[in-house]
Amino acid sequence: MSKYRSLGFFGTLILGAFTRLFLTTNQPLRQWLQNRLEISTPLTSWNRVLEGVYLKWSLNSSSYEGDLVHEIPMMINIYHYLIQLFTNKHIIYVFILIDCLNSILVYKISYKIIQFNCIMENFNKTNGKYARLFESKEKKDDFLLTEKNFKPIFWSLFAMVCYLFNPLNLACCMSQTTVLIQHFVLLMWLNFLLNGKIFMSYIFLAIHANIAVYSLVLIVPSISFIRQKKIFKRKQIKSEFNLVGKHATAFVLLFACVFMFNLYLENFNTRFIDCTYLFILKVRDLVPNMGLFWYFLTEMFDHFITFFIYVFQLNAFLYSIPLTLRLRNEPLVNLLIQIGLLYVFKSYPNIGETGLFTSFLPCVAYLFPLMRNVLVFTCMLIAGMVLAPIMFYLWLGSGGGNANFYFAITLVYSVGQIFLLVDVFYACLKREFIKLNGSNVPLNTDGKPANFTLE
Repeated sequence: MSKYRSLGFFGTLILGAFTRLFLTTNQPLRQWLQNRLEISTPLTSWNRVLEGVYLKWSLNSSSYEGDLVHEIPMMINIYHYLIQLFTNKHIIYVFILIDCLNSILVYKISYKIIQFNCIMENFNKTNGKYARLFESKEKKDDFLLTEKNFKPIFWSLFAMVCYLFNPLNLACCMSQTTVLIQHFVLLMWLNFLLNGKIFMSYIFLAIHANIAVYSLVLIVPSISFIRQKKIFKRKQIKSEFNLVGKHATAFVLLFACVFMFNLYLENFNTRFIDCTYLFILKVRDLVPNMGLFWYFLTEMFDHFITFFIYVFQLNAFLYSIPLTLRLRNEPLVNLLIQIGLLYVFKSYPNIGETGLFTSFLPCVAYLFPLMRNVLVFTCMLIAGMVLAPIMFYLWLGSGGGNANFYFAITLVYSVGQIFLLVDVFYACLKREFIKLNGSNVPLNTDGKPANFTLE
């Protein structure tokens, strides 16, 4: 690590840590954040974790008595050991440490993503895949990614800055929400995957999929990345079906092992299944949050609820294979888009998840000039974040509004995320088209320039 790279890295990390330490001194702010529905969901609330630990180790009962605790037994045990090691006053420093570790992982992953994309485009250029780009009238020598025109050191450090000083991540850290632990597991999966340690990456993905079942679909883009890496290393793939089958089987076995370990920790009491996996899928707790489920299921007639739960949940799993097939030559962009989609369509989203996803946007900064709705989705996301607490107060605080006020803002927030993901997808396809076909604008049959559209 060079002198200036080390200075920027450690300076950013120390400043981010001190920012968090400074904010811990504001106890009223921390208390207010812990009670915000946008941050503390049924799956990430620290108070619910404390309840689960108390039930199991103080009352010698199951953590899943009642309907408050929805963490898997493995995580409940980990939190129990943390609570034993640290007092309630000092546990916040553990969350700050984990958040700083997350920022380091964001830096390392971002560096690997940019480096891989640069090497991959140089490999395709050498093999003549982009010949038409250089035959076009306007040659764009700097259009392809290289480590000179898209510096991994700068953009990975910028991604780290985006994570450490993102207000959404700061709020989650101050409120001691367990989404930070989930981020750590997810980032470890990405880190091992990008470094070629497939078995370790699948272990962490299996753990994350047990925590949040939606992560099961991330095995699809993972296999796509592994396939692309084999092509890049000129390794012969005898059968893509065998490749998919082998990796999918390995992941399913690891997922089953983690599940059996959780079952063992609960003395083979299957009640935790209903309180964790099925709780997420059945959406039993309709407390307002930043997602799309709660309002529809509250207003809906009972005999329609099951059908619409299936329809809503299908959105989280439906797009993985089609996206992977279309973006098979851009596996890392595919990974980022699919992570973002999971955060939009899950039943109990947390604003910290948006904070994590947007921290990786500097990795695809080369797509920004090709994006069309940057101002639109930026304003929508900011408006959603700022107005959500205000609309909630108007609804349940002053009584000056109703549930539609709060849901309208959550809808703006969710649509803003979808606009962002669609814009990244559009820009990626447009850039791929230019690389393969050159910068000359093709003409329609009437002789006029053709428009690039998503169909």
